[in-house]
Amino acid sequence: MHGRTYLATGAAVMLSLTIACSRSASTPVTPTSSAKASTDAAAAADGSTLKVSAPTPTSPINNDVTADLTPTLVASASTGKYAQGSVAYDFELYNGDNVKIQTLVLSGPSWKVSALEYDKPYKWRVRATSDNAYGPWSDFASFKTPEGRGYIRGNELYDPLTNGPSTIITAANDVTWIPGQGVRLNGQESYVEWRLQTPLTDGEFSVIITNLGNSNEQWKTKVMSMMAGDGVNVTDNAFRFTADRRNADSGGTVRYTLRSRGVDAGEPNAGGMTWSRAKLYLWRFTWINGSSRLSVQDGGSAGATVKSVGASYKAPYLPNPHVIRLGSVGGRGGPETLPGAIFRNVWVSANPRPAFPNDNP
Repeated sequence: MHGRTYLATGAAVMLSLTIACSRSASTPVTPTSSAKASTDAAAAADGSTLKVSAPTPTSPINNDVTADLTPTLVASASTGKYAQGSVAYDFELYNGDNVKIQTLVLSGPSWKVSALEYDKPYKWRVRATSDNAYGPWSDFASFKTPEGRGYIRGNELYDPLTNGPSTIITAANDVTWIPGQGVRLNGQESYVEWRLQTPLTDGEFSVIITNLGNSNEQWKTKVMSMMAGDGVNVTDNAFRFTADRRNADSGGTVRYTLRSRGVDAGEPNAGGMTWSRAKLYLWRFTWINGSSRLSVQDGGSAGATVKSVGASYKAPYLPNPHVIRLGSVGGRGGPETLPGAIFRNVWVSANPRPAFPNDNP
């Protein structure tokens, strides 16, 4: 995840200082008598008073970017002459200003932390503890939380859409921003638009869609589209792409149209299905070296693929400027957006889609 372009639309995420169990294990295994005896030993040079090894952080480390704001910190277990399970684990979490912000003692060497802030650096460490004796601290491990407002860098775009309109959006019409959920396209003429800084010749355009039901609009209900932003309507655009969830009369069909360098790639049809407004669906379109494919995953980015259809096209795909849209752009029949659908976590890139917060239930 990269970028630094934000637009604040609400209160900042607040960090809470979590002090649990007065630095005693919440559910530790009761120390053995031999483990208790270790507390009588003199402090070592590092200040430790428990004869065990330091745990080793395993995840997240090395400035990894976490998938969400509540990562699980994982370390290897301490070892020593006492039975495994006779110790608890004392965790500390620090922010980028080296201020300790959360701490907890747990019975095992992993901890799911409380909600953090977007796009911030953190570091953490852990040590074993038993009967108010402490082993040596692990080395610090570092990580960053994901971008919260999105970015455009060259031909890569990420916009979560869950925090209100961002400064990277080029234009929008008749939409409602729903905090924590995304943006809802309200009507036939609704859209959200971005323009890449450079064209993306080979890559993917993917987005999570919710509130996708079995409505019966009498037009070609489109959910996503791309084109060359040269003022030509999408029907005749030399680099047209549109993806549809057709109406209930058509069986809720998944299909797309693609034109590259003015040559049509046909209208691949994946067939119909019954949609649920309560579910998350990942819609993903890929175009790579003359081969294109549209797929739908039921349940989010970790869900099963329920629709998939592809076609060849005349490469290279090179719209300039490269326009990305949720909803449709006007053609000979006018705007044809699917109303009511809610979108979040837009990804356009030559790189595979990362794991984003709120990508799954």
